[in-house]
Amino acid sequence: MILCGGFAKRLEPITTYIPKPLLPIDSKLMIDYILDNLIQNKFDRIIVSTNKKFEKQFTYWMNHRKAVKNIDIELVVEPTMHEGEKFGAIKGIEYIINKSKLNDDLLIIAGDNFHKFDLSRLIDHSNRHKNISIALHDVKDLNEAKRFGVVSLEDCIVKEFEEKPDAPKTTLISTCIYAVPKEHLHKFGDYISNKNNPDSPGYFIQWLVKNKHEVHAAVYDDYWYDVGTPESYKKVFEDHAGKL
Repeated sequence: MILCGGFAKRLEPITTYIPKPLLPIDSKLMIDYILDNLIQNKFDRIIVSTNKKFEKQFTYWMNHRKAVKNIDIELVVEPTMHEGEKFGAIKGIEYIINKSKLNDDLLIIAGDNFHKFDLSRLIDHSNRHKNISIALHDVKDLNEAKRFGVVSLEDCIVKEFEEKPDAPKTTLISTCIYAVPKEHLHKFGDYISNKNNPDSPGYFIQWLVKNKHEVHAAVYDDYWYDVGTPESYKKVFEDHAGKL
């Protein structure tokens, strides 16, 4: 499941008419790097979630990708047209699980994730431990870590998770890539029904940890970017232009 339901307000005016995952990075669109990684890992069903505002753009992209390669891509559209109507990431995930009648192991990845992770390692870890597992990255800077969900780890188990803390305890951050065994899919509904914050996925992981649900993690050293601002989008170009 690739999450593309946001409106990317911080990247306006670039994203006024083009959704963030469909922005180009070097020779491909951002979402194409994610999709190619999933194809390489032999996923047999790929769901892309978006909103009503960007439905046509994703439909055009999806039809083009299907024509290039025979793959099963589904588009699930939230009935929202602007920021004030958006479901939020966790409520959006629950919406997709119900609407698409999902009952299988699931990999969730944010559509603005630009990385070079071997996703099979996270998936194998989740399968082996039968628990939700998350991909972590060390940003190596406490000030930078304030922008993300910060993790304290012990033997691959998440002991503490703080969403955007003022004083981070570590520089290990969550990258919004989650492997979820089908036995745990109901937890998204449990979280929402308890009237928790429906937006940032980090709050869901924080809730799991606080409620003694074991969450595992795999730490990646490969490059990773959260393309959320004009500065970070520019940095991706500067670091990788002509190398991808």
